[in-house]
Amino acid sequence: METTTAKQETVSSQVEQAMISLTTAMRNATFYGIQHRVAKECVGRCHESMSALLEQLGEITVGVQPDQLVYQNMPLNDSVGCLVPLAEELTTRDVGKIAFLPGLEQAEIETLVEALITEERSLELQGGLRHALSSAGVTHILTEATRPDEQDDDQRRKQALQIHREAVETVQRAMSAVEQGDDIDAHSVRTVVEDMVEMLLDDGNALVSLAAIKSYDEYLYEHSVNVAIVSMVFGHTLGLNRQQMADLGMAGMLHDIGKVFVPLEIVRKPGPLTEEEWLVMHSHPLTGARLLGTSKNVPEICAVTAFEHHIRHDRSGYPKLSQNRALHFYSNIICIVDTYDSLTTARPYRPPLRPEQAMGWMLYCGANQFEPRLLARFSTLLRMYPVGAVVQLDTAEWGVITGGSQRDPARPTVRLLVDQSGQTVRANRQVDLGARDQTGGYARSIVGVLQPMTRIAQIAAILTK
Repeated sequence: METTTAKQETVSSQVEQAMISLTTAMRNATFYGIQHRVAKECVGRCHESMSALLEQLGEITVGVQPDQLVYQNMPLNDSVGCLVPLAEELTTRDVGKIAFLPGLEQAEIETLVEALITEERSLELQGGLRHALSSAGVTHILTEATRPDEQDDDQRRKQALQIHREAVETVQRAMSAVEQGDDIDAHSVRTVVEDMVEMLLDDGNALVSLAAIKSYDEYLYEHSVNVAIVSMVFGHTLGLNRQQMADLGMAGMLHDIGKVFVPLEIVRKPGPLTEEEWLVMHSHPLTGARLLGTSKNVPEICAVTAFEHHIRHDRSGYPKLSQNRALHFYSNIICIVDTYDSLTTARPYRPPLRPEQAMGWMLYCGANQFEPRLLARFSTLLRMYPVGAVVQLDTAEWGVITGGSQRDPARPTVRLLVDQSGQTVRANRQVDLGARDQTGGYARSIVGVLQPMTRIAQIAAILTK
């Protein structure tokens, strides 16, 4: 008769194998793309092993420490040397425990794998791992955040929630003051922005995850705060210092203040605006710039970005300029973030786009509207690639991205440069990465990208113009 210890060792070994299958799925999804047949087969095997264990155990809860995984207070053996990297990956995503529940579906494991291979900052912009799972409808995989030797996660989240709430209330007070003809309390705006900067520089995960908050009734206020948060995160990756991040944050908080004079029936209209209503909507950048330009202690950059954030890089937006002068660096940042947040928010006339759909539209349909170098940098936060990027496909082909897919707004079209045998493709052969194969997976997916300034990338960009 098998002893209790032997049973525990057997179960522990089975859990180890299940977690190894998860890391195998992650590795193949990273190399081939999550929709590739090989990656899907790995996800399927992971699901099979997890499901068999769940029938036996009822639930699988694995503890995560920086250098090991733990089951029932005992470290899992790492017989093939892949569980330590998984523990490290989960730790960087603030996962202290991960639980798999009965009823686990293969699609849920696929969602988990895709989230775990997503670059950390990109995942933060989607609200973090837990939000990414819940927003995708995953109910049989739960994560618990724990950071050993650091401030309790619940306390950090409460602090972030308080700062976010104060920021929303600050925007609301500023708009109310403007509506009543009073001055904006610039000091309170600066104070809450500096609090956000401190939290972002210390540990921005909790605060960034709150930028995914989207409520209908407080859309304008939350949108302003979300634009400020994401703009500061983006600015930090571009090398802005603390003071510059705060200035950019204030500009983001106040960029839409002119909308206080746009009637709600226009802002919330479920159908197309009339020409007269568009004229009212188009007036808000100039109105906001005038208000901020005459407000005491409000940095001049706030008026500049309020005026410029809808002009667009190709000047297709509004207001129209009589001369083609350069837009401010901060205006270009806020233009990108403002559009991204708007597209991922439900509006009366359309449902929200998923982050990758929104980024796909910006990259492949509206690319000319945004400063190309900044758009390319922003897109890398969501693991997407701009027009002109030279990419390697899971078919061993190489190509250059030329535009958007006709089948899937989150995927591009690619002009092939090198075929599967390594031969140069001289004809203008375009492939749509939104096309699917007989199994339902994508026929081709991107597995690598060349840096834009490499010689081959420069040559490819010239050849495809």
